[in-house]
Order: sequence, then C-alpha cells, then structure tokens
Amino acid sequence: MKPLIAITLALSFVLMAWPARAQTATPPATRKPIATAKPVSSPKLRVMVALVFGQSNAGNWGESAKTAGRGVFTFFRGQFGRAKDPLPGANGNWGSVWTRLGDKIIAAKQYDRVVFVPASIGATEIALWAPGGLLHKDLLRNVREARDAGYTFTHLLWHQGESDAVLGTHKEDYKQRFLAMLSAIRALGVDAPAFVALATRCGEYPPNAEIRAAQTELVNPGLGIFQGPDTDQLDAAWRYDGCHFSDAGLDAHAEMWLKAIEEHEQFASGKLLDRL
Repeated sequence: MKPLIAITLALSFVLMAWPARAQTATPPATRKPIATAKPVSSPKLRVMVALVFGQSNAGNWGESAKTAGRGVFTFFRGQFGRAKDPLPGANGNWGSVWTRLGDKIIAAKQYDRVVFVPASIGATEIALWAPGGLLHKDLLRNVREARDAGYTFTHLLWHQGESDAVLGTHKEDYKQRFLAMLSAIRALGVDAPAFVALATRCGEYPPNAEIRAAQTELVNPGLGIFQGPDTDQLDAAWRYDGCHFSDAGLDAHAEMWLKAIEEHEQFASGKLLDRL
C-alpha cells in the first residue's frame, strides 16, 4: 500500500471511530457516581487498578459483550460501576478483553477487586496518544480523575500497534512516542508498571517486524516497562473479522494478559528470579 493511501485510510478509520467515542464519553445513567471514599477500599482487600488503553482490540470491538463478575469494576468521568461491555471510556459497541481478564484475575486470586480505567479508540496510531496528539489530553484526564478520586494505579496495560503497522511507522519513532506518553503519565505521580503488548496483526496485514521490534525494545524493568502478551500469535482463526477478536479470541487474549501479570508478580516478589 502506498504511504499516502495508507495514511488516508488510517485517518478515515479515526474519523469513523470518533462519533462512537463521543457516544461512550458519557457513562450510562445507571452507573452510580463515586462516593467520597473509594467504593472498593478496605485494608483487607487487594485492589488492582489498571489503565487499559490503546486501539480497537483494547476497546469494545470484540465479538460479544460480557458483564464481569461482582468484583470487577470500571471508573470513568467520576462514575464507578460494575464492569459491563461496552465499557465507558472506549469506543466500539460490543465486547472487551477486560471484562474477561477481570474475572480471571479474581479467579486466580491475584487480587480481590479489579478496577479498570479505560482509554481506547479504534484505528488510532501512537502519535495521537503521545504529547501533542489529539487524544493525549483526554488520556491524562482519565488518569488524573482516577487519581483525584483516590485510586492508586497498579498496572498500565497498553495494546496498540496495528495502525502503526499499516502506516509504516519507524521503530525509533514508535519508541520515542510511547516513552513520551509514559513520561507524561509518570509526571502525574503514577509509578505502576507498564505492560506493552506485541500487537501488529490486523485483517490483511500480517505481523509487522518493525513495530514488534519497537514494542520488544521498549521493555526495560529499570523504567518499569514489561512485556505484555504477544497477541500476534492469535491469527485469523481467533478473529471474527480478521482483525478483532472472536469470543474464543477474547478469552485467549485475556489468558495472555493474566499470564503476563502473574509472571510480573512473581518477578516483583523474587520468586521468578529464584527459579533462574
């Protein structure tokens, strides 16, 4: 695909996605406003608070919607409620990986409660999320509002790269933009580990070596950056339209995130190092 055509196509995807984002910007009226105290706060509870951000496969573009179990919640624009697809703060009108992941986190006894703070828009390149990009201020607003409501982030889960694979973004540009975005989040007092998925496959476009290399090279425990799942392994058999995950694909995607989080917990506790 010629660069000009690719850019035009990607921008058209963004424009198509934008109205859907506007629809999800206002949480459903059934969601209860957050109280003065954190609804899941308790000295005895282990609470996972995760910023879940990126493009469509980090949003509500999965095959089927799901309502998570009673211990899984979302927080967006001052609204706290049960995690139910489509999640607020992300566009798309169907299912997400996060409702599945939340249930798996609790079933695995990693945490007692899970709160997701979504920020995902389909067909977006990383430049839109980095400083100066169209979505950067909204991203920081999501982080700031959760922080001001008393939530302490424990995880930053980034799943994005398919658009940059189509656009032919250079490896170093991708890395620089991600690090600038993360630095802005860190400046808000968020020191949670960031997980970068290997995500470049979509439709007719196979896994992209350039973007995969960028995502791999970003991993730096010294900067609090760790490897997320390699969802490029999930080929068309796991995607209902060649790009977005089927119900089986969403479940496999969630299992991959669970494994990445479990391995990080072992690394942080020293258990993983003991086995090396």
